[in-house]
Amino acid sequence: MNEMTLTSALAEQTAASRATAATMGAVTAAAAVQKTASSARAAAVQDTLKMPVLLGGWAARSATNGIDTARLFAFGINPETWRELAQMQQAIVERLTLQQQSWMQGWAAWNRERAEIRGANTVTKLVEQEFNLIAQIGQLFIDQTTNLIALQENIEVSYAYWLNQKLGALSSTAGVQTPVASVARA
Repeated sequence: MNEMTLTSALAEQTAASRATAATMGAVTAAAAVQKTASSARAAAVQDTLKMPVLLGGWAARSATNGIDTARLFAFGINPETWRELAQMQQAIVERLTLQQQSWMQGWAAWNRERAEIRGANTVTKLVEQEFNLIAQIGQLFIDQTTNLIALQENIEVSYAYWLNQKLGALSSTAGVQTPVASVARA
């Protein structure tokens, strides 16, 4: 064999080895996906089943708070109770104001980054930059939504605790170990 034929044969063998390695890697990755698919499905089903439980707990907590609020009003509200309610409202407004400031700061940072993006010299860089900005928007919405829901849950639980303290034995949760009563007594 001459040198040219030997080099060509080596190149073909190297290319074949790379193709085989790529195929083996793809098969291994596909097998990994298949192995995890059933557990991913099980997790999705479990998450789907959590939603009615969580929403049911929220509805029960809201109903209990409504009933106890009606009881509180039925027995009359003194000036101290009005003052405490006003303080709760003020605390909620302060938290919402902080969340709004955080939301606006996030958008300001996003706008700064968007303005600072340098011109991409390849399609790959352009796609990377654009998807990064889209991901940041998604993160802003995730953070804002999560913070608002956390505040709402905190308000409900704190209000239930306050009602329990005000009503004592007349409270719907007095002596009952519900999630609200457990949090209230902790």
